[in-house]
Amino acid sequence: MYAIGLVHLRFEISCMPVGDHTKQAMTTSATSFYGLRQRQPMLGLGCILAGLLLLDPALGQEVDTGYVSPREPVNEYLDAIDHMEAEYGPYATELSDLYLGLGQTLMNRGDYEQARDAFHRGVMVVRVNSGPNSPEQTNHLYLIANIELVLGNLKAADDILHNIYFVNSEYRGEDNPEMLPVLERIYQWYHVMRPPGSEDVDYVDYKRTIKLTEQMTRLNEAANGMEHPDTALAYRRLGETHFQAYRYLTPTEEEEGNLFLGNEIPHTRGSLPDRPRKHYTAGRRAYDKYVEFVLANESSTPLEQADALADLADWCLVFEKSNTARNLYEQAYQVLAQSEEYAVLADSYMGQPQPVHFFKPQQRSLEDVPTELREMSFDISMTVTSVGRLRFVEVLNAPEGTSKDDLREIKKLVLETPFRPAMKEGEVVTIKDFIWHYAIALQEGAS
Repeated sequence: MYAIGLVHLRFEISCMPVGDHTKQAMTTSATSFYGLRQRQPMLGLGCILAGLLLLDPALGQEVDTGYVSPREPVNEYLDAIDHMEAEYGPYATELSDLYLGLGQTLMNRGDYEQARDAFHRGVMVVRVNSGPNSPEQTNHLYLIANIELVLGNLKAADDILHNIYFVNSEYRGEDNPEMLPVLERIYQWYHVMRPPGSEDVDYVDYKRTIKLTEQMTRLNEAANGMEHPDTALAYRRLGETHFQAYRYLTPTEEEEGNLFLGNEIPHTRGSLPDRPRKHYTAGRRAYDKYVEFVLANESSTPLEQADALADLADWCLVFEKSNTARNLYEQAYQVLAQSEEYAVLADSYMGQPQPVHFFKPQQRSLEDVPTELREMSFDISMTVTSVGRLRFVEVLNAPEGTSKDDLREIKKLVLETPFRPAMKEGEVVTIKDFIWHYAIALQEGAS
């Protein structure tokens, strides 16, 4: 048994993904790796590793202890790596975790290139011991992808994500339901690290996300069946990704010079080019499936069924299918009104207009919002029509000294948000002088 056995490290990394660097030789010592002088192998390796576990919060391990290392964490890792290599060779299995911890510590210091080298070495150890397609290397790979993104190497980051998919699909099988968490994590990485609407996101990124969600819907339906909630939600997400692709490919009303008609949502007047039409059709089909599966699920509540119908109505409203949207909103109302348990919610369910964050409107990052407007909130007066259009948008409580340019920017931010209209007695109506409390920071992070 290795001396390290009592302090066997396994780190589950919450952040996310190797490329050609993994082909580098692993025979170099840890000290030469980081350019430090050679040190003598240390005794009491278990104590050193326990200290590492406590020192580095990025390791994700919370241990209540009074141990405080008197030395620099990087040096502690290097000493432990030197000892392990000297005793058990350059591919001792515990080295993968030590290199993971070393890399995270270097990342915390901003030493990204050295951190990337450490993660690559950890990957090599995993591949030598567990095989080239071992999923144990996944955490290292996500961290390397993060570094490539920070360094501006977008293609390298994409290659690593592709590697993560390849490794896991080879190990588990591409059609194995065990791939669902893998696909989810890749999807979340792209959604968080390169969100829709970012300047560095192009059509290829949207197609990649669609491919991921298509595979997730297929695996969910095969593994769980039509009536499982996860299958319905997978189809809803697929519809969202097609919406984002459509939105990327088509102009908004604002881009055509009309600030007060579009709510920053693409229009469908006239004939569509082939690619946008394809995404519109596929997205609508996905939402139809979503609603179909929710309604077919005997365990779904009337409120869940009403939500699904209203979500599909939102889709139709955004694409100017106002009559279809009206019918779906009224169906949602009737589902609640005819339910003994949920009837009391019917009148309040859509009693007031509400922003449709369901579609994730592509608002700019806070860095693009004037500094003086960040973290501010305003009461906005507006008319929300029965087809979700905004009219007569006015800021009611602008702080003293707010410039005309700032007020114009606030209106612009408000108009980027589509609205679900209100219903009165089961019918969609226009609401005048509606007051909306708009918090800029909250809207920037809305989902």
